[in-house]
Amino acid sequence: MSFRDNKMNKIGTTITLDQVEQRLCCHVAKVRFTENRRNGVENSLNKHLSWTQEATVQIDLDGYGGELAFCRLFNIYPDFTVHLRSTGEDKGDAKLPCGLAVDVKSTKYKNGNLITGIWKDDNTDLYALMVGEFPTYTFMGFMRKEDLRREGRVGDLGYGPTYIAPQEDLTELEEVKWKQK
Repeated sequence: MSFRDNKMNKIGTTITLDQVEQRLCCHVAKVRFTENRRNGVENSLNKHLSWTQEATVQIDLDGYGGELAFCRLFNIYPDFTVHLRSTGEDKGDAKLPCGLAVDVKSTKYKNGNLITGIWKDDNTDLYALMVGEFPTYTFMGFMRKEDLRREGRVGDLGYGPTYIAPQEDLTELEEVKWKQK
């Protein structure tokens, strides 16, 4: 039996946040946006794309919505913090029961890639990709940090060097844990 036949598989599972979760996301996204701007932190893509404030808040909302949907799917608590932290202090968006720290990435593009900035210095073990728009997201899989953050995955999507992995390279949690042994 392959891992993908296992009932623990979650790739392809869609989560729609309920009304309470949606209100929570709106609150956290607005507070994070406000805190970041007050402290002079700008969304790194905004330097290249000149988004409006409304677009940047929507990106924060979509991102936190993806994090919350991921946490609900894996039955873990989300990160509710809104304080400013450097990328070196970033321990991810969620911690799985097995102890692995996860940086949850979201994209609205159905065939979107898992991406992270080459400049980012995080302390996570895994990346996870959620695809969708607030309030509905689909889990697309995991990738170990060392499998994503390597020279062969560097590309440029128009705003500088970025680590990129297509969805077909993502795996279930059990496959990731098996690779680590």
